[in-house]
Amino acid sequence: MIRALLAAALLTVTTALAAPLPSQPPGKPLTAADAQRDLRILRKALVEIHPGNDRYVTLDALEAEFARAQAEVANGATQGQVYLIASRLAAFVRCGHTWTNPLNQRGDVQAAVFGAADKLPLWLKRVAGRYLVTASSDPRIKTGDELLSIDGRAMTALTAEMLPYLRADGSSDGKRLAQLDTDSNGGALDRLLPLLHAPVNGRYTLQVANLSGKSRVVTVAATSITARDALLARRGIQPRRDDWAFRVDADGIAVLTMPTFAFWNDPFDWKAAIDRAFAEVDSGRVRGLVLDLRNNEGGSDTIGDTVLAHLIKAPYTKPAALPYVRYERMPYTLSRYFDTWDYDYFDRTGQVTKLAERWYRADNRVEPAEVIQPIPGLVAAGKVPTVALTGPQMSSAGYIIARDLRDSGAAHLIGRTTGGNRRGLNGGELAWLTLPASGVAVDIPLISWRPTSDQPDIGIVPDLHVPEDFDAARAGRDVEMEAARAWLADTAR
Repeated sequence: MIRALLAAALLTVTTALAAPLPSQPPGKPLTAADAQRDLRILRKALVEIHPGNDRYVTLDALEAEFARAQAEVANGATQGQVYLIASRLAAFVRCGHTWTNPLNQRGDVQAAVFGAADKLPLWLKRVAGRYLVTASSDPRIKTGDELLSIDGRAMTALTAEMLPYLRADGSSDGKRLAQLDTDSNGGALDRLLPLLHAPVNGRYTLQVANLSGKSRVVTVAATSITARDALLARRGIQPRRDDWAFRVDADGIAVLTMPTFAFWNDPFDWKAAIDRAFAEVDSGRVRGLVLDLRNNEGGSDTIGDTVLAHLIKAPYTKPAALPYVRYERMPYTLSRYFDTWDYDYFDRTGQVTKLAERWYRADNRVEPAEVIQPIPGLVAAGKVPTVALTGPQMSSAGYIIARDLRDSGAAHLIGRTTGGNRRGLNGGELAWLTLPASGVAVDIPLISWRPTSDQPDIGIVPDLHVPEDFDAARAGRDVEMEAARAWLADTAR
């Protein structure tokens, strides 16, 4: 399926070279001069500052993408068009931390691109290449229905068309496709569909199939995300939360759910939560442990290291990686458009060693090999078998814990291949570039971590792959958790 989507995506990209952009996406109009200047600034940042721009693509290919983009705005553009083009250019670098992050967009861009009443009245989840309706603000479409097409365009074709705009590290296409889900880690379909194919007269014509497979055509009014989600909330339907949870089921299986490691400016005491969970695991009442990490896009890898310490049986040395950057001092011509949480990132005087033209090693970030020491307990003693559930949403620190669980043998990995990439990540120091005319912002990592040996272009492959099952998802079954429980039962025999 991934190969088919990639082939279709390449066809879409080739066709788009000659095709015009969608007519008048939302936002204020920009002159050709303003739009092209914005793209020149973005080019300078991605070509000259981004530390991982050559990991998966050539600089010649990146330059060609910018030449194409300049031609697309030769007659002017709107904010929505610049957002769409910037999303594609950012995704072309194939870096999971490089994207048009909605949280960093200027207020007028958020209102124009995300606040417009041009969204589907549906929450969707892509399962086994099909789109499951998980909630609907239009009463004619039910939870459990399947969305087959939008305005005559099959969902497979739309998926291929959106693929070049989605972020991930290298070949981790599962991560790209997972962003089309309507959840806290996704929402890309809400952003991209109206920019690529705006509703006709404020309406979408949808083909949907019910539980029995019978299809029908329903014309729905486009809506805003706020209005749709407010209506669903009044019906008691809430989006998935990213709270941690711990429970011990009646059969003695403990489940520790950690959907995020990101707690900046959050009072949540993650260390206390880990300590409480493993104290319960060590009580003797737990016969197996499941770590549910499937939705973990990352945050602080210190949290993952703390969890790992409770699981390993012997000291574990994390894989070495060297930090590289593209500048000693960021030029003012760029830095004035950047924002970040630590402005020391823009001046590395005395902290780097020049290696080659425009390449530096960030000496202040070079650290000795990190060794994780085990914390004594029943898991570390081998008395409580442990499963980690993995999936394509996992990236950044979420990818890192999957890698370390796999490499240390601390847990049996069940599920699907993660995001992230064995070739290394760009991140840890991040800034966002706001283009002055359009106001569109692009997250750009400033440091690249390179393994000390050649690694494959792939995420972390689980020990037991569990394929997606559309009918099971429609019925509310969790096939990966079922597989984890089956494995723990077999291990106990």
